[in-house]
Amino acid sequence: MSKQKILVLAIAAALSSGSVFATQHGAEADDSILVMFKPGASKQERVSAVQRTGANLRQLDDQGRDIKMRHVADGRIAKIRVPKGINRDNLIKQLMMSPAVEIAEPNYLVKALAVPNDPRFTEMWALNNTGQNGGTVGADINAIEAWNTTTGSRDVIIGVIDSGMDYNHPDLIPNRWENDGSYPGHQFGYSTLNANNDPMDSDSHGTHVAGTIGASGDNGIGITGVSWNVTLLPCQFLGPTGGSTAGAIECIDYYTNLKTNYGVNIKATNNSWGGGGFSETLRAAIQSSGDAGILFIAAAGNNGADADISPMYPAAYDLDVIVSVASTDRNDNLSVFTSGASNYGATSVDLGAPGSAILSTIPGNSYAAYSGTSMASPQVAGAAALLWSINPEITPLEMKAILMNSGDELPALAGKTVSGKRLNLVGALAEADPTPSFRLSLSPGNQQIVAGDNAQYSLQVGNIADWMGDVALSVSINPSIEGVSLSADTAQPGDTLTVTVPTNAQTDWGNYVVSVVGVDMADAEVIKSVSANLNVLPQGLADFSYENTTPIAIPDNTPPGINSVINVPNAGTVFSTEVGVNITHTWRGDLIVKLRSPEGTEHTLHNRTGGSADDLIESWTVATFNGEAMQGDWTLNVSDNAGLDVGILNSWNLTITALGGEIVDPDPVAPVADFSFVASGLNVNFSDNSTDDDNDISSWSWDFGDGAVSAQQNPSHSYAAAGSYTVSLTVTDSTGLSDTTSKSVTLVESDISISLLRAIQARTGSTIVDLRWTGATDSLDLYRDGEFIETIANTGKHRDRFNTTAASATYTLCLTGTNVCSAELVVNF
Repeated sequence: MSKQKILVLAIAAALSSGSVFATQHGAEADDSILVMFKPGASKQERVSAVQRTGANLRQLDDQGRDIKMRHVADGRIAKIRVPKGINRDNLIKQLMMSPAVEIAEPNYLVKALAVPNDPRFTEMWALNNTGQNGGTVGADINAIEAWNTTTGSRDVIIGVIDSGMDYNHPDLIPNRWENDGSYPGHQFGYSTLNANNDPMDSDSHGTHVAGTIGASGDNGIGITGVSWNVTLLPCQFLGPTGGSTAGAIECIDYYTNLKTNYGVNIKATNNSWGGGGFSETLRAAIQSSGDAGILFIAAAGNNGADADISPMYPAAYDLDVIVSVASTDRNDNLSVFTSGASNYGATSVDLGAPGSAILSTIPGNSYAAYSGTSMASPQVAGAAALLWSINPEITPLEMKAILMNSGDELPALAGKTVSGKRLNLVGALAEADPTPSFRLSLSPGNQQIVAGDNAQYSLQVGNIADWMGDVALSVSINPSIEGVSLSADTAQPGDTLTVTVPTNAQTDWGNYVVSVVGVDMADAEVIKSVSANLNVLPQGLADFSYENTTPIAIPDNTPPGINSVINVPNAGTVFSTEVGVNITHTWRGDLIVKLRSPEGTEHTLHNRTGGSADDLIESWTVATFNGEAMQGDWTLNVSDNAGLDVGILNSWNLTITALGGEIVDPDPVAPVADFSFVASGLNVNFSDNSTDDDNDISSWSWDFGDGAVSAQQNPSHSYAAAGSYTVSLTVTDSTGLSDTTSKSVTLVESDISISLLRAIQARTGSTIVDLRWTGATDSLDLYRDGEFIETIANTGKHRDRFNTTAASATYTLCLTGTNVCSAELVVNF
């Protein structure tokens, strides 16, 4: 459980008109929090626990359940109003001490933000990419081919949890849900935002999402959704100024109630929103809807972040019923938006789908192109609707597996998503189709070896609807590696074969895709393929470990935080980074922990998760720094971002897997010679001002320009006659590197004579020195202790006022701008 934070939309949307939602942090709900009571807590125990804190529950039923959340988590979730004058964080901590409360946490907020992008597209590349607008032919979800099999069914109902839906849009009217009277009062859906039965879109985001899922197809107007025929049931919890976690939970409760108690065939919900911290209550609600048979399809987020390390909720909750979707562009790359980029995650993001410049419906019988993972998620929701239209018996978990396993392998998604694949409708329909056939599976889906080792994959041949027959098999790898083989070139359902990929020391390191194609040997009517990823690492990789054990106090509620540095002396290329921290801190949900590489790349390791739990002793494996140079300062930043709790960074460690790793001293740098001088008649005092990066200057060689030399650092020299002399200084450091500089010294015999009239120094340090002089011909520069003080008129007298605790001062007068100077005068106080 975490403290008050922000829930923000996981979308970066781009449009030619209208507003869209994008990730934004900062706002917090002031008037409410969420709790989840412990199993068995009675109504009286619930009410008593809350009232003791000075807060209030909203309306409960006779069993003590919040009437708007009673269908999820066994009715244990409730919204609590925070009275004015009560601190939210303190209230959360007080409730956590109650024996009736399992979880207390903030009611996270969502925010809306307009983000402009390219003008509206005239063709829907995501459904059929012909190379339009610089795209890659075939970089799409193969919709046209899929529609030869099915265009969907109105029997399949998809919930749209969003900003509502323009249910009067001509392209959505044929597919909108309409209450048949079995559920009183709700004609087209529900609004938890306004607490009424009207989910009319208050922005445009929800209508855009709905159009991608199921705008009516083949109707002669506008666009088509992924599923031409589907039933769209909106629940509005986002408005122009935002929404809340409580509103989202109420929507989930609404769908769960319709399905379990009224028999409404809701198969999945689309959730193009997210952000903020980890919410136990929201997670519990999603799990309850999953238990009721509703698949939760969610946008992965637009921070360009590794969601394994910086999770975006709800997509990143560790629930099997969630499908987390990344965004791809028209060239099958991970999407980069005008503001941000698609999130990714090798263990937390399941697959990719087109999300850049997606044309869809917006309110007012209009259309626009938006971008973001918000646009990718409904592609998957529409695909699921198509699959359920041909096979209604597919369970949510089976649907998730089919969507992930049947996609197209993309290099851009290898190691970036669990499946490494982009949605492919044809492949998904083939997996879902109950028509007798065979299926292929190749495992592991991702494998990593060192050049010189062999990689092996298990190829399993299965059947659909008891199909039997012989399958001809072939294997290939891209880029090519010689010697890739199958243990047999024919198989039958039930057989398991081995794919072997041999490598040697000269094999190029990088990413490869292994593909197996199977063909029905009877009539060649059934052709299927399957792929897996292979990452070949170079030989010579080694682990280099470092540690900083100097403890640093972490100040309370100080976002800039503290920095701790590990200097890596080894030179090499990073292939993997493991970082571990040992932090003593109450309420670790206050903490943000970031790691910055010597090249300046920053990665967030921990972002205010863990709620009220104490201490953060954890390690992470990070790919963000791969390919960078390892040598230099690695900086760990730890900050506390809420009040009342403090802690200590006890230690942290770094293990870098790298190629190279030798300790290389930087090339030595020569010293820089420099000097200054003060002349008094024919006598000159020279001062060495040379610098050296290593501070190891070992010798000085002076040439005074009159044949005399010196090896002292700061010599004095008396010339025999006035004139101009070129003086040079050569300095040499301990490595033998040297530098020489020369300056012209002009000497004039001086008749300036300086004397002291009086000197007075008070106990406070206030000092007055009255000087007298003769022999000057113009204005003079006054020097005290070798430092220029001021230029004075040639009046023969001057009073110098200053503060000092020194026992003496040395004065020199020089003709202005020259080195024609008096002898030094030492004044004692």
